[in-house]
Amino acid sequence: MRKWMWLSIYLVAGNVCAGVVDEVPLFRLKNGESVPYRLKRETTHVAFYFSASWCPPCRKSTPPLVEEYRRMWDAEEMPVEIVMVGADRTEREMLAYMENYGMKWPAVKYGSQNMLEGYASEGIPHLVIVERETGKALAYGTGPSEIEQVVKKMRNYSGVEGDFEIGGFMDRYGLIVAVLLCGLLILVLKKYRERRAGE
Repeated sequence: MRKWMWLSIYLVAGNVCAGVVDEVPLFRLKNGESVPYRLKRETTHVAFYFSASWCPPCRKSTPPLVEEYRRMWDAEEMPVEIVMVGADRTEREMLAYMENYGMKWPAVKYGSQNMLEGYASEGIPHLVIVERETGKALAYGTGPSEIEQVVKKMRNYSGVEGDFEIGGFMDRYGLIVAVLLCGLLILVLKKYRERRAGE
């Protein structure tokens, strides 16, 4: 029952957001300055990236997304546009975050984020692919591993190929490795105590 309730809320939110995509005020950073921006005619899908400089998982997810955007940019035709939706406490923090990480994509004008509440999540980083014409959310995910899955779906529209991975081996398996090392340490200490007790 709860699953159907959330699904209906999400579908209603998607319909409420239809047509909003082109109304959201956007800008792009050029030489450190905010320049108004409009989506290109060829853009059929928008990937809204909810992120903030104070969020460690965001700082981990952003560099691979910047690289993905570079690959999309190199393809010249861009049916998908990544758009930053800042969750920083101030506009200055958001602009510094964009500048420091080399975000070439457009962003939602600071203070207008509430126009996209229907696509937001309780957590960040959050990436949602929206069909521009209908406003329908086609894929969404919160956190680095879910964002990886969303980017794989985004490639159906962008046509980009290649590896996309957030983090390395320890990011993925660090907890398992830590548990195994702790277990090994406990066994070694136990054997050491047994040996000392036998002396």
